[in-house]
Amino acid sequence: MVTEAVLAYLHLMAVLSWVVFIAASTALAREDWFNAATLARLAKVDRIAAAGALAVFVTGAARVAWGIKGAAWYLEQPLLWGKVALWLVMVLGGLSASRRIQAWQRASVAGGALPAAADVITVRRRLIAASHLIIVVPILAVCLARGIGVR
Repeated sequence: MVTEAVLAYLHLMAVLSWVVFIAASTALAREDWFNAATLARLAKVDRIAAAGALAVFVTGAARVAWGIKGAAWYLEQPLLWGKVALWLVMVLGGLSASRRIQAWQRASVAGGALPAAADVITVRRRLIAASHLIIVVPILAVCLARGIGVR
């Protein structure tokens, strides 16, 4: 039982951390006050958000592997696969934004110009779209934990 509580805690902390840094990335990616210092901060926050996404996956996999219900039960649950699909969509959406942010930062360090406002807006929209998907995940998680819609 203690193992299950620790795994749940670690997974929840990973999810909350990821959400915080996606939100921070979204807040920093504002074209109206984007400058070199903001870009440097955004690139750093973006790397932390990527680590958060990885932590969500690792802790989720740990819950499946070592959780009290066991991998056989979890892997049969459509709600779990719904959560995984949403995570994947969020990661893929964030990945395209992250690549651009990191490229901007490399160019800035090399003495290049800041990205155009339209590019910043595009990245912000991708981050917003990815972050808004997280709203559905707790519904799936609560239903899964309570046995609603499980096999």
